[in-house]
Amino acid sequence: MKTHAAVFRRLTSRSLFGSRWLLAAGCLGCLAGAAGAQYNGLDISVRSEIADKPFGKSDPKDRPVHGKVYAIFAVNLIQSQDKLVKPVDATRLAGLVVHELDQHGYVRMLKGQQPDVLISVLYGRGWLRNPYLAGSGPETQGGASSVPGVGSPSVSITGIPTQLFKEMGTGFEAKLQKAQYEKLCIRITAWQYPTDAKAKPKQLWSTTMIVDDPDHRDLNTIAAAMLAAGSPYFDKEIKEEEVDITSPLPEGRVNVGPVEVVKDPLKPREK
Repeated sequence: MKTHAAVFRRLTSRSLFGSRWLLAAGCLGCLAGAAGAQYNGLDISVRSEIADKPFGKSDPKDRPVHGKVYAIFAVNLIQSQDKLVKPVDATRLAGLVVHELDQHGYVRMLKGQQPDVLISVLYGRGWLRNPYLAGSGPETQGGASSVPGVGSPSVSITGIPTQLFKEMGTGFEAKLQKAQYEKLCIRITAWQYPTDAKAKPKQLWSTTMIVDDPDHRDLNTIAAAMLAAGSPYFDKEIKEEEVDITSPLPEGRVNVGPVEVVKDPLKPREK
């Protein structure tokens, strides 16, 4: 996380508050007009976790309370050997993030105000950690997985009772296989606003939205749907490995005109 650490060390300087992301937070919402659009047949998986929860405690009442005043301080592309179908408009993407944050109780930082949380946005394509593999380790900043390729997703995991029960569940193998492929993703991460320039960056929560087929999908056209699917899980813990969301199909409509009786040509004529 050297990139984030370097950014955090600059947060106490006045120069950062002149950056385009912090000052643009007040107007980015106007760029998110397409945030409510529906993309039919798009399967979106969402992963979300609380990073600073007390160890060993799962009760929601024991989880920490995070502030709602925010500023976006970074929008970064995942470095990958393979390019996206089209370059992403980072300013529009930031506007979509602002729209979803505003819709879920977050408040944009005003000029001269100190934010409670700093939001970073990571987007692009990459090999993510497979949550269905036991002990797969934490997600890296670049979205890389401890399993770099697609070649070994069917390896049996043994010796861990909880994992064994999961493996026996319906559809587990299919989910494991699907999670092994390269993904398009958007990750929203909240960081505690640092009061000490030398303090280590503290992650509060993160929500990751992923879709398949990065070779044929334009992230620009599906980013709004991905964020709309993931935003209800901002600052929330998902007990499952991930939640799968499919955008609804449009309602069908049939327009009926004047009724016309057509004679059956095979029916003999009446005398």
